[in-house]
Amino acid sequence: MRVAAVISDLMLYSRIESACSAAGATLDRMDSPGGLADDHDIILVDWSARRPEWADALTAWRARTPQPRLILFGQHTDLEAHAAARGAGLAPMVARSRLLSMLPQLLSA
Repeated sequence: MRVAAVISDLMLYSRIESACSAAGATLDRMDSPGGLADDHDIILVDWSARRPEWADALTAWRARTPQPRLILFGQHTDLEAHAAARGAGLAPMVARSRLLSMLPQLLSA
């Protein structure tokens, strides 16, 4: 399984990296969704660190690559980020804690 993480928080990245390593998954870290490949199985995006162009980049990527699982995550209290995800048609956004708890199951599927 190949996972991409669009994330700048290195502490959280290390936890994602540990989960991927335990599951035997390959993890690619990126600073923006502009570099997403078509051969990723799961895409994790720190939506709380989003830039204005990310919604368009993810929408275009999803249109040409509908199969991989796209998961936006961020702070559960960031209502603006949740609304932006819905507005871009990329919802739902999950809390960071929820992402970490569901990651082992996602990686084993």
